Amino acid sequence: MGRVVLFLVLWLVIDACIDRIDLIVPASTLGEIVVDGLITSDPGPYTVKLNTVIRTDDTHPLGVPLTASKVTIADDAGNSEELEQIHDGEYQTKPNGIRGVPGRSYHVRVEMRDGHVFESKPDKLGTVGTVDSIYWAFETVTHSNAPPEYRYRIFMNASAATGQDKYYRWKLNGTYVVRTEPKYTHCPPTPPQCSWCPAPCSGAALVSAANPQEGYAYNPVTQKVEYVIGLACTCCRCWVTAPENKPRVTDTQLSSNGKFINVEMGTVPINFYTFWEKYRVEVQQLSLSRQAFEYWHAIQAQQEGIGSLFQPVGGKIPSNIFEVNNKVKAYGIFYASAISRKQIYLDKNTHRIPEIVIPQDDCEGTLRAGPIGMDCRIAFPGQKSTTTKPDDWVD
Repeated sequence: MGRVVLFLVLWLVIDACIDRIDLIVPASTLGEIVVDGLITSDPGPYTVKLNTVIRTDDTHPLGVPLTASKVTIADDAGNSEELEQIHDGEYQTKPNGIRGVPGRSYHVRVEMRDGHVFESKPDKLGTVGTVDSIYWAFETVTHSNAPPEYRYRIFMNASAATGQDKYYRWKLNGTYVVRTEPKYTHCPPTPPQCSWCPAPCSGAALVSAANPQEGYAYNPVTQKVEYVIGLACTCCRCWVTAPENKPRVTDTQLSSNGKFINVEMGTVPINFYTFWEKYRVEVQQLSLSRQAFEYWHAIQAQQEGIGSLFQPVGGKIPSNIFEVNNKVKAYGIFYASAISRKQIYLDKNTHRIPEIVIPQDDCEGTLRAGPIGMDCRIAFPGQKSTTTKPDDWVD
């Protein structure tokens, strides 16, 4: 029997953006801990996540959250903060609490209810350099048996911090505004017919057998659908952040006199939703210690060498997490990074985009052209979607 392959999902939180990276860790037994955390030079809060490794044939193949009795972040200057649990397996600092300072080293301490204590090796927050510019190239991808695809290829120039060799992680974050029509939410499959069941947040209701009407809601007192002054949809407009496909790491040995020129960061797909209004491209440069670089470099190599997310590859992912008595194994990383970032906005006028195909909702053969009929917060699985506009969003 082949070895059991385990899959782990780490949700890395940097400046409140969550990146999903799928990792493969060695075969293990239930109960081994995975610690995932980061402190940066940006204002908090910072998050530490705890999971336990689970075999692929278990109910929770990607691990389940773990509850600790105490989680603490500390630096080498005597500062520390106990984190507050905000979700199962998720612990967070206060917004005005401890903050990463270049030159200081940080570690996390996790005290479990069963008496096990886990710590991370101290990680020094280094200097980061700058992201100097972001630019794009429009591209058309043709297919023999399908319509062409359009996209932007994203490039950047960056500078390293001065001094000895530095290590960096680059991230491409994409956020766009969408509009959906949750009033056209499909009813559950029973009875098996095509009909609308407007989502409660849609601000609409079925007044008759016709299309849903905005501004109407069911009144439980009168047991009738009535017009409500000021009623509006609260889940039609969202800001969606696409996940990071894979980490990108480098060191200054690959630079030209401390400059990184014409680095391709990834692509931005052009479709009905991504360019409903506009698309924000953000490139981040994060400083890494040697141990953090080795961790992310191993993950990058794993992602580049795998043909499928469910195909095992050789090699181990290093970790700086350990149990203080060396009784059980631990995985993951807690590290410290300084961040430099730059943003640009793309819209329909950035480049003359050919006609974008409008989606069609097939309701038992009846086509409805327009945005998807779902709550915008759940309409784009695998991406972070919220009705709250980012604080730094430019309208």
